[in-house]
Amino acid sequence: MKNYIVLENENIQIIIPQNLKKYGKDVLDYSTNKIKDYLDFFNESTYGEKIKGAFFINSNDFFARIKVLDPEATPPSWAQGCFYGGETQILLNENDLDAHFFTLAHETFHLLFSKFIYEKNNMDRIVWLDESLAANFDGHTEKNITDGTFKKIIINLLNNKNLPKMADLDFAKDNIKTSNYNGYDLFTIVGRYLIETKSKDELLKYINDKNTIIKDGNTILIKSLEYFKEKYNLK
Repeated sequence: MKNYIVLENENIQIIIPQNLKKYGKDVLDYSTNKIKDYLDFFNESTYGEKIKGAFFINSNDFFARIKVLDPEATPPSWAQGCFYGGETQILLNENDLDAHFFTLAHETFHLLFSKFIYEKNNMDRIVWLDESLAANFDGHTEKNITDGTFKKIIINLLNNKNLPKMADLDFAKDNIKTSNYNGYDLFTIVGRYLIETKSKDELLKYINDKNTIIKDGNTILIKSLEYFKEKYNLK
């Protein structure tokens, strides 16, 4: 790919525009450290293969790359982070690189979750579960808590009378982002609730319990909002 370079270490390989080399190195270092955290959580020693990512600064290159890797792919027009052909594709905004600094770490969490939870337990994907935890394990939610965004999301959701059940969220239904809500806000809240109310061992046991997860998908958003409403003393 013209004007792109490859950066890599023993854990990750990324393709990125030459002019974003420093940014790429920062992402590489951050994501590598996150892999170590993920493996520790899953009680695993290695993922078994090198994580691959590709960063783009225009949508044409982004979607063209996806089509090369998977001609049958149909990513949503609003997609900015995808996974096709064994590689994470990330569409950057050069004026706001921080917006996608966590994306590779986020998508990497999905890979490990799929291997160590879904495949190990012969489970079909439960979208709200891995999206909620990925949004927190990748470090993005910590940033939102620090800058006050997290609390604002809670307040907005408490005033929203058109929220779905987490169990109903599915990319195939195209109901992750709607005029009534942004599903990624819901994932952030639910994931944080799970992390704050369970120890590491309890959380690991929980995500391996298919029956409990399926049942909780109908009520966990309400429980999460009630928890943070009390924590922040919101009316």
